[in-house]
Amino acid sequence: MLSVIISWIYIFLICMLIGIGTLSLLRNRHFTLVLYLMSGIIVITVYAEFFSIFAKIGGCAHAVLLVTALWCGYINRKKIQQFWKQYRPVLFSWEGFFYCCFALLIAFFTSRGEFHTDTNIYHAASIRIYEEYGMVKGIGNLQLHYAYNSSYLAFASIFSLKWLLGYSLHTTTGFLEVVMCLYAFHGLRNFQQHENHVTDMMKIGILLYTLVNVIRSMSPATDYATMFFALFIITAWCENLFEGDSNTTVYALLSVAAVFTATLKFSSCLLVLIAIYPAVRLIRDRKWKEISACIFCGCLIVCPFLIRNYFISGWLLYPFDGIDLFKTVWKIPKEYLLHDANQIKVWGRCLYDVNKIDMPVSKWLPIWWEHQFRYEKMFLGAVVLGLILQAVMLLMRILRRQRLRPPLIVLHLAIWADIAVWFFMAPFIRYGLAFLIAVIMIAAGEYLSEKKSGFYSIATGSLMFCVLVSVSPYWDQYVTDAGVFVKQRLREPYYIVQQDYDEGSMDSCDINGSKVYFSTGEEINSYHVFPGTCYKPMLERSTLIGDRIEDGFRAK
Repeated sequence: MLSVIISWIYIFLICMLIGIGTLSLLRNRHFTLVLYLMSGIIVITVYAEFFSIFAKIGGCAHAVLLVTALWCGYINRKKIQQFWKQYRPVLFSWEGFFYCCFALLIAFFTSRGEFHTDTNIYHAASIRIYEEYGMVKGIGNLQLHYAYNSSYLAFASIFSLKWLLGYSLHTTTGFLEVVMCLYAFHGLRNFQQHENHVTDMMKIGILLYTLVNVIRSMSPATDYATMFFALFIITAWCENLFEGDSNTTVYALLSVAAVFTATLKFSSCLLVLIAIYPAVRLIRDRKWKEISACIFCGCLIVCPFLIRNYFISGWLLYPFDGIDLFKTVWKIPKEYLLHDANQIKVWGRCLYDVNKIDMPVSKWLPIWWEHQFRYEKMFLGAVVLGLILQAVMLLMRILRRQRLRPPLIVLHLAIWADIAVWFFMAPFIRYGLAFLIAVIMIAAGEYLSEKKSGFYSIATGSLMFCVLVSVSPYWDQYVTDAGVFVKQRLREPYYIVQQDYDEGSMDSCDINGSKVYFSTGEEINSYHVFPGTCYKPMLERSTLIGDRIEDGFRAK
């Protein structure tokens, strides 16, 4: 736990300094603490991606980052002093005491526990590749999962500090949990004074999502980072609309953050649709400099992601064959790509057979539904009820001739577009959980914010009651899991140093004089040896381009 907490303090300081330095480029603009922090996370991630194209993520990469952070802190020292004066009374109060206790609780979960299945399959191994090589051409041939190329693993690698400690920290997911939950708690303090409760309910949604994943807080899982960023963007968008002054600059920054979220997991790409609203406002006001700056930032975020895609897989977007631009020696063969893409879909639909990829929705939907746990079915029912509740309230606003809010309409469009992608591509609940939670929470927030009377009050109240009843088993399931986890893990010896990655049983073979590892038993691609693969058949159909690992892999 101690190493986790020290790591978090260090990550916070570096991200905060970089974030303040970045947003200070917008002259005479002031933003919330969490917006500076999230900006810092984005900038550091993009930096790590660019650096990895040319060199490994080690001491040199970190030294450049540290010097830049200190420089940003020095030139913005007055702003930092203002933040300290603003938040020091909070820190040294009962509220601050609560925040510290909560951080200790999350540190407990982050110091020990279970790794996400995909962390053992490829997250940890991908981080090791960042640390040892930065990037290896055609590494997706060795194991297709490497080609997924989530930018979150770049962020995790730069703060793993293996080059310094001799072992890898994996504390970034817990860090995101603490940041998001403190943001939620701090915003919920004045719940009763708020006229509109949409933002409040979205912040409760952040707490719910954290609860769902808390026992795997030490996993640098790409799903978790993607969903946290999606929830933050949706919540901050609502906050700017209902509790701020509907600042166009904030909308634009959140749209840029949505581009970044797509690089965390490309299935969340349609969240970028929120950019429609600030784009229209900026074009209407002829603010061409701001438009150019946003486009430049979006391109800067996407560039290293696409470049790495090209080098890792030979495809611009893997596993998507619709854009086939390159002919390289390390390109993953199209038949492997299609098999991988289809496998993701059929597993998401609970079919588990690639030959069933063309099964129509009417046939696979009942199978998928039967494979969901009872509390998951109840949760999905709450999403449907939330949609009905929103439709009823929208109809009443139209009948009352109330003004509709364009930012909220665009947000709903983006949320439901992402839900559609999730459902038709790979409907594992965890892949789209942030957007499903958002439907429920926005509906609940709008219900709490409206004045109701007569039959309308009875109808909406009944729907809201049904939503609460349907969500309760989901909440209860994960509260119970967390309680059992604490009881079982209290005596584990991870109060100083964090639990290490799982080792797994690995063997090796020689390819052109270089040693490559493969799993011999359970599905664990060990972080502790490199490069490796979970699947020996993938290794057998691949070979090195040259005599060194750095030369890259190609299909035989």
